[in-house]
Amino acid sequence: MDQRDPAGPGPGSGALVGRAGELDDIDGLLTSVAGGAGAAALLEGEAGIGRSALLAALVPGARLVAVEPVLVRVDAATVPYGPLRQLVAPRADVWPAGPEDAELAALLAAPDEPPAPRRIAELVATVALRRGAQHPWALLLDDAHLADAATLDVLTRLAHEAPLPGVLVVLTLRPVPHRREVQDLVAAWVRAGARNVELRPLSTPAVQTLVERTVGRTPGPVLRGVLATTGGNPRLVGDVLAAAATTGSLSTSDGTAELTGSDWQAELDARVRRHVAYVDASVRTLLTQASVLGTSFVVPDLAALAALDVTTCWRTLRYALAAGLVAARGDRLAFRHDVVRTALYDDLPAEQRRALHARAAWALEAAGAPSHVITGHLERAR
Repeated sequence: MDQRDPAGPGPGSGALVGRAGELDDIDGLLTSVAGGAGAAALLEGEAGIGRSALLAALVPGARLVAVEPVLVRVDAATVPYGPLRQLVAPRADVWPAGPEDAELAALLAAPDEPPAPRRIAELVATVALRRGAQHPWALLLDDAHLADAATLDVLTRLAHEAPLPGVLVVLTLRPVPHRREVQDLVAAWVRAGARNVELRPLSTPAVQTLVERTVGRTPGPVLRGVLATTGGNPRLVGDVLAAAATTGSLSTSDGTAELTGSDWQAELDARVRRHVAYVDASVRTLLTQASVLGTSFVVPDLAALAALDVTTCWRTLRYALAAGLVAARGDRLAFRHDVVRTALYDDLPAEQRRALHARAAWALEAAGAPSHVITGHLERAR
């Protein structure tokens, strides 16, 4: 069980930057649970936006209002009922053991024996309610979308018992891609009245504050320019700083942190590509082709470039839109983080890049694009 406390005063505050509104939302739920009510929240946001940091920041705040937090982080290698075992692990220091605990532990040790799945769900609900009556608690599951199907099934069934007096359930999720079990989980908790908290990009001042807290210096003009390409994503901001530090490209003097040279670019590209690796290969391929068109594009142009019909192209792009990798800008789509576009573009082999620029010139000419745009692609095709 992971219950590491972040630094920082006040209920749910921690060392987060730019998340006061979201913290206030959850702090309100914590207060209601401390008074014996039941509550739930779904924290959603693109990869790297800070879901885990926000969840961790709830731990000290929960304890300040006498709510016992149980924080579990899921990884992709989880075994059946693995996260669930951690969530309901005995805690004699907080909750006296009940008759259900021994039966639940035995069933979790042999979960394939019938009628274990149904009975496990019943026992988890019973244990959750009993604990809530004895001492209010917060069930905090980070990256719930990675949990095994058996755990997700139990948590979905648990939603049918909501609200759970004395229990706060908080699940963090990426917006896409979602397995059917995750879709069922989200639908069940939405029907149960869970509050949806969407984490949005950090503002420019918040990004600057994050950098100042990380490196102890104010970012200089070159660094500020690169940070602007992160679209306010905290992990991408961290990738910029880590790439600079790893390659010895971060100069700190006179209270300023500044990028020097160009060695950091290849390191940053590699880090960013790992950041988007969770997206389906077909989406990454289409976004890589879109990177040739620039920071923004219209769907028919990309469809022509990728040799797809517009409907198929749009269906694929919807995942990128839901994942927060692109955003609608009027009649166009734009990369939400230009640092991602650059990383995808730089990863193209030179011959393929030239071929795509040549095809882009043809597609844009057929669409009636300005001559200078077509000329730019033809120059890059040489």
